[in-house]
Amino acid sequence: MHKHGIDPVVMPQDTDESLPDGIGMNEAVEMLAAAKARACYSAVKDDPEYDGSIIVGSDTIVWKDEIMGKPADKDDAFRMLDKIRGTHHYVVTGVCLIDKDTGSETVLSDVTTVYCKNYSDEEIEDYISREEPYDKAGSYAIQGYFGRYIDHIDGDYENVVGLPFHRIASALEPYI
Repeated sequence: MHKHGIDPVVMPQDTDESLPDGIGMNEAVEMLAAAKARACYSAVKDDPEYDGSIIVGSDTIVWKDEIMGKPADKDDAFRMLDKIRGTHHYVVTGVCLIDKDTGSETVLSDVTTVYCKNYSDEEIEDYISREEPYDKAGSYAIQGYFGRYIDHIDGDYENVVGLPFHRIASALEPYI
């Protein structure tokens, strides 16, 4: 957001991120983004300091035959990185915008296809010895060290980083 001239107020909320079995990738991120935005809305809806604000909630997952969240440990990180090497997977971000004054919601999602190089077990071991993979969906950050293992993408790079700003900007046009 800063890169696009917006200085957001960040208000993390304690949100239940459990998902129903069999949920699709778009539905999952849209549900999680909406839950986060609604929790924030509930926290500020009666506070006049936030009048005129738009609340933005988002969530990003990596999808390769399953939702790949943040790794539980080194073995889980290795498993995820092994699963995506030499092939493609999807990065899906859901966004929910809530008009603080009216409570109206806009929910959207964006999908980017990411193609990974065929890196070795030793390269995975080197990567997971770093801190970077452990707080990232799918065990990697495209904008970090792991970027060297990305062959190419089809879609929005900013979506892979975690926020598809072009989609948000389009949804915000009625408010600007």
